[in-house]
Amino acid sequence: MAKEITSKTTIKELLADDRDSVIDALVKFNSNFSKLRNPILRNLMSRRVTIADACKIAGCRLQDFMENICALGFTIGTETGEIGGETETTTSKKASNFVALDVRPILAENRDPLKTILNAINNLRGEEGLKLINTFEPVPLIHLLSEKGFTHFVVKPDANTVVTYFNRIIPGPEVTIDSVDREYASSLESFDNTLKKFGEDQLRYIDVRGLEMPGPMVTILQNLQSLKDNTALFVHHKRRPVFLMPELEKRGYKYLFKDASGGDVDMLIFKP
Repeated sequence: MAKEITSKTTIKELLADDRDSVIDALVKFNSNFSKLRNPILRNLMSRRVTIADACKIAGCRLQDFMENICALGFTIGTETGEIGGETETTTSKKASNFVALDVRPILAENRDPLKTILNAINNLRGEEGLKLINTFEPVPLIHLLSEKGFTHFVVKPDANTVVTYFNRIIPGPEVTIDSVDREYASSLESFDNTLKKFGEDQLRYIDVRGLEMPGPMVTILQNLQSLKDNTALFVHHKRRPVFLMPELEKRGYKYLFKDASGGDVDMLIFKP
């Protein structure tokens, strides 16, 4: 019996039975899916990214994706509507008023808007929701906030503007940087004291500041795979890699930060 898929099927589920053949077909359809050949990227993204998410990231139509993948024997289930225009992921009651936050100026300065977004989320009152204005659909942020009790829907008024509305439907604590990364704000003293525990022969230095996304994350995880016991990875980074942190925690790593010159950060990754 053919396997049934929908727009909500994860990439991990899609690749479960015949990974290589499915990846080959996807790459032939759209070269952007070649990232799935990288085992690190594939493991990071496939668990949470749905077919609908993947189409948005790759810049292709969901309908075209489904037509191509069905040639491998998949059948299309329900709820596989088009991507684009207005999409809504919940039938729950929306907030009565949305506070607008435009992060395009922050991104134009090559700065991370996450802290500003979370501050805006935490300052919402009563029935308020957040109206986030951006140039792309913030899929990682959507996944993050969905785990904190938020629903969302997306509107694309033009080709260069994406408006994402967030609404909290499940009461919960503040969504802080610490809730995303329990050690995001590690002190300078902790960093220096921990660094002293490792001799020069126990440290590996890498610089990922010049790499395009997702190069920094991939390079860091690749280096950790070959890191010996009782050693640490010292990373020169241009920002705190928020979405890398949960992956490090899952792998049992501890990490500390220290501000460097020019707005860069140094990162120390090790196993306790």
